[in-house]
Amino acid sequence: MKFDDILKMHGFEPTEFRVVRHGYKEIDPLDTFRNDRALFDAYQAFQNKHRFADSKYIATFSPYHGTQALFLGVWSIDDELIPNCNAPATQRKLIARFNWQLHGSYYTLTEMDRLRDLSERLVIEWGGATVSWVQKITAKPVVAIMPPDLVGEFESYDATILVHDDLVRMARNPISNQTWYNALRSVNGIYCITDLRNGRNYVGSAYGKGGIWGRWKTYAETGHGGNKLLVDLLGKEPHAVKHFQFSILEILSGTSTADDAIAKENLWKQKLATRVGGYNGN
Repeated sequence: MKFDDILKMHGFEPTEFRVVRHGYKEIDPLDTFRNDRALFDAYQAFQNKHRFADSKYIATFSPYHGTQALFLGVWSIDDELIPNCNAPATQRKLIARFNWQLHGSYYTLTEMDRLRDLSERLVIEWGGATVSWVQKITAKPVVAIMPPDLVGEFESYDATILVHDDLVRMARNPISNQTWYNALRSVNGIYCITDLRNGRNYVGSAYGKGGIWGRWKTYAETGHGGNKLLVDLLGKEPHAVKHFQFSILEILSGTSTADDAIAKENLWKQKLATRVGGYNGN
């Protein structure tokens, strides 16, 4: 199956498309798509003059493994303003960080519902010409259609680094993330939450029924897990949760008691000084 077959199945005419594979030059496309949609939308709206030519739609992708590309969505092209300095001031402000010369095109784009169920699930082979990031060729091989909310395969406890959005997706669909579910629920341990905006850490422990999975599921549901300083932080800055990174510091033995877990937790708080410069209040 090829991507143009997917477009036809959803009622599109492939010849009306440009396919777009954003690179890493100015932004991380997938991270920005997930966490800063205003910037992402502005980023792809400002282009060189007539970049999308006479197309009616763009299908947007982010880089994936090697020369593969991960599908993000379809946008209709509603209008093209030339020069793009005529774009709304709010949009120009968003892209000011890139120091672009505003003499190209500004496209008014509308994200479409069709194919949205395949966003972050459909993988295509872009081909060797990844430098050619805007193409008219839609007949690109479909490599995979992944299960909904798939975070990826569990590798090891030492390598575990997740953001809050990953926890939300895993908790929403544990069947798609069976390797994570099985690995995390089978162990107790000491974990760390890092606020990537400032490097401040919170150390916690997971013990008892459900293991690390059970504890992290509460963070997926609440963001703060009931921890006082995190409750206070998210009460003032609800979007701070988007910057939380979760990692595992230590796996506890199967014979460890609750007292053992708390003792190890306190030791890690001391090592990382999270009572002084982090989010641990006790």
